[in-house]
Amino acid sequence: MIANRVNVAGVEVDNLSETEAVAVVAALVEAGGPHYLCVINAAKAVAASRDARLRAVLKRAALVTADGMSVVWAARWLGKPLKERVTGIDLFARLVQEAARRGWSVFFFGAEDESVRGVVERFRREHATLRVAGWRNGYFKPSESAAIAEAIRRSGADVLFVAMGSPAQEYWIAEHMELTGARFAMGVGGSFDHLSGRKPRAPRWMQRTGLEWLHRLLREPRRLWRRYLLGNAQFIRLVVGQRRHRGGA
Repeated sequence: MIANRVNVAGVEVDNLSETEAVAVVAALVEAGGPHYLCVINAAKAVAASRDARLRAVLKRAALVTADGMSVVWAARWLGKPLKERVTGIDLFARLVQEAARRGWSVFFFGAEDESVRGVVERFRREHATLRVAGWRNGYFKPSESAAIAEAIRRSGADVLFVAMGSPAQEYWIAEHMELTGARFAMGVGGSFDHLSGRKPRAPRWMQRTGLEWLHRLLREPRRLWRRYLLGNAQFIRLVVGQRRHRGGA
């Protein structure tokens, strides 16, 4: 979609500010779908380096934005700096605001009942004109996917937000996007949990400095230490290898 892309660890990332990303998504929705956006961080880049299916999903995305600060730092070190970090959770909130302003109908799919209902209630409070086409939790059998996609299609949703975690949400969107009838979709990870208030987000200073990963690691060290510590080391190896391949070392 965007001519100005930066390759980071084998993933083509759109060089856009958050405001520019919102404008591009708005143009996609108004033009008609189906289109989807993926966010990329170090863990997803490492996963894509090993998973041909995920690489294909990322390649087909209309937009790929830099959710992780590590991706922004890597692009800068490779000599092709990105304009800014475009976090999935902040872009999600901006797109809901845009949907309310433009009259798009929105479907929220994923997480637990309490989280998805909570995020719908929050956005309805914040945006009186928001058209909510529907919502449902993210617990289902694979055999139910087609029926869920059909329910989303019947709802008439223009925009679909899927909160299943990665890469499950990317796989589901890529496989079922056309069946849903939505013009645009985006995987939003744990955003429903955070924006509904069920799980605290990192302090603002950690968000600004790109240390949200450290906040999550400190809260759940047993579950996340391998992902962040080993995963980040693997990401660094990929980026160093990319620079050496280009003759930049």
